[in-house]
Amino acid sequence: MKKIGIILIAFTMTGIMACKDGGKQGDAQCCAATEACCEAQKDKTVIVARVAVKEGKEKAFIEIASKLVEATRKEEGNLFYTLYQSTENPQEFIFYEEYKNDAAFEAHASSAHFAAFAEATNDMMAGELIVDQF
Repeated sequence: MKKIGIILIAFTMTGIMACKDGGKQGDAQCCAATEACCEAQKDKTVIVARVAVKEGKEKAFIEIASKLVEATRKEEGNLFYTLYQSTENPQEFIFYEEYKNDAAFEAHASSAHFAAFAEATNDMMAGELIVDQF
């Protein structure tokens, strides 16, 4: 997880420094690109959801989560969705998600496939699902 965090911080800092004329952090990715890119990206919603599963439940969690990943990638407002497992603690996972806007994220959060995932993994969780929105 440390490597991912350091890489994400490095990319974020690079993007912030690349912004000109008072660009916002959310615009960092496209400040160095065209104005059209910035316009298309300004409403984008990024989610990092963290979860820890009980010891011995990792394989079953990945199996169920894979179905969620597959279904979410088909959602109209989804831009990117993937699951990462920590190399330092295999019981820790993050979902990295990008949506066109908040409405697309809300549609995902209320989807049947997300509800099915939540129900199927409820007993596997070692703690609360932590969701950060950017």
